Amino acid sequence: MRVLLGGVAFVLAAVLVVLVAALWARVAPRERDVAWVAGAGIVPDDEAEVVRRYLARHRRLRMAGGLVGVVATTVAAFRYQGSVSFTALLFGGIAGVLVGTLFAESYRLGPRGGAAAVASLEPRDPAPLPGVVWTARGLLAAATLGAVALSLWVRDTATVLLAVAGLLVAGLAEATRARIVGRRRPVLSFRARELDARIRAFAGRSVANLQLAAALLVVTGVVASVPAPGPVPTALRWLVWLVGLVLAWVYTHRAAPRPPSSWRQPT
Repeated sequence: MRVLLGGVAFVLAAVLVVLVAALWARVAPRERDVAWVAGAGIVPDDEAEVVRRYLARHRRLRMAGGLVGVVATTVAAFRYQGSVSFTALLFGGIAGVLVGTLFAESYRLGPRGGAAAVASLEPRDPAPLPGVVWTARGLLAAATLGAVALSLWVRDTATVLLAVAGLLVAGLAEATRARIVGRRRPVLSFRARELDARIRAFAGRSVANLQLAAALLVVTGVVASVPAPGPVPTALRWLVWLVGLVLAWVYTHRAAPRPPSSWRQPT
């Protein structure tokens, strides 16, 4: 067993090195990425530099968090279950990305020339995508109730542990979104405030999509654990699992710190 775990650890380390090398090459933001966040076809050099630093910081920390989450999930799954599922890997990766996002949000625009920062009294924009957030909350609440009922039915606490993990990830997402909205805003030029608002909007959308993806994965995990006495219930169970997994992947992709393929740079 020790030899097997040692071999698994070696393979994981090798895969991690390859992933880091492949993903690190994509960290540097392109001109299109900068224009997407800035909301302009031509971005002044000073603004472009701010956006580049922000995106690079987000990508590095999100990538590091996601990889750590995947590796930690894999090691824990092999240690306690002897195998690991794709759903568990995706869930661990999303949790890690959320941790990286929380660290990345320590960034803020600051005053130029060493001037003292003065708190802005302007009203703050609400967090974006409230519908997505409430959908995630509703799905997670339903999944948690289902997990508790399932544990009482089949006497298995695995789904309850999954729901608890989902609640922890949701709490992290809520804390990250609150940090994004409530982060101090120094008094800057109009354009700098506008850029800061766009950066916050991007980060808020990203976290909302990640929160929904995590909730969908909890739902799929609970549904997959429901006993299905017969071919039709079994087929329905796996259909729900597959749809949930695909949707979770879609929302994870939407949370990426780069523009969607349909976005066209203004001219």
